[in-house]
Amino acid sequence: MTREEFSLSHHQLKLELELYRRVGRTFQDLFEQIMQKSDPSFLMVKPMGREGDWKADGFSLNTGTVFQCYAPEELTGSEAAKKVIEDFAGGRDHWQDKMRAWIFVWSSDRALPPQVVNALAELKSNHPNVAIDHMGREGLWQVVKQLPLVDRTAILGPVPDPSAVPATTAAEIQVLMKHLGKQTASLPGDASFELTAIADKLARNRLSAAVTNTVRPAMPVARLVREYVTKMPDPSFSEIIAVDLASKYRELAESSDDPDVIFGSLVDYVLGEQRVDPKFFWAASGIVAHYFELCDVFER
Repeated sequence: MTREEFSLSHHQLKLELELYRRVGRTFQDLFEQIMQKSDPSFLMVKPMGREGDWKADGFSLNTGTVFQCYAPEELTGSEAAKKVIEDFAGGRDHWQDKMRAWIFVWSSDRALPPQVVNALAELKSNHPNVAIDHMGREGLWQVVKQLPLVDRTAILGPVPDPSAVPATTAAEIQVLMKHLGKQTASLPGDASFELTAIADKLARNRLSAAVTNTVRPAMPVARLVREYVTKMPDPSFSEIIAVDLASKYRELAESSDDPDVIFGSLVDYVLGEQRVDPKFFWAASGIVAHYFELCDVFER
């Protein structure tokens, strides 16, 4: 795997996490950052008094595209379909012939509710002179992946250097494990801690290549984690960490059914505030990889 391939995988996972976490205005902020990097003619639209924003969260001068963002805390089919119809009508009335295309930008699950699909199909049928489309997580990633590394980094942060993996030591693992050891969680009665083949678990949990490309270089650190916890004088220490991570996993699974988001959120959880030195990123990835491999409580 080349450095560019790894950086793409890392930024894909980071974008998934950002889109999972952001709603409302914060989602629109991220969308604007992406579009300003990808389209020099993209203009943000600021609401003005009673006229509002003319039903547009952005406008591309080059293509005549009106963008409308929608990222509520919970997306319901009927409300989203209503918004699609109302926002398109408002955009058409305000922008008239300047609106040559209209894109509904959303961030929720990986698929749209049938009510929204139907609303978009009806708009396309009724307005053949306007190019109508939508842009979700995958669409946004297709835009971001075309950006040069410097622009992706400005939006999603630096890429941890894989060459830092051999430099990651028990010192970084100790810092993060101590942090985890202070957490409290309850262990489900049927939990077990048998080692399983991590490749099989990655497949069973439907984790993407973006996660696999993070786990693969982290495996030497995962082995280091195993050695570290094996040598701990308190045999229950590793179980405490496993219980904590399993508890966090269940919490995340209740709010998202996206396995990549859950895995990436676990790495961020372990990482805590240690976000500058790439060795800590690899220590966190190694810890999650070790317990992901170890614990049946991570099975979906």
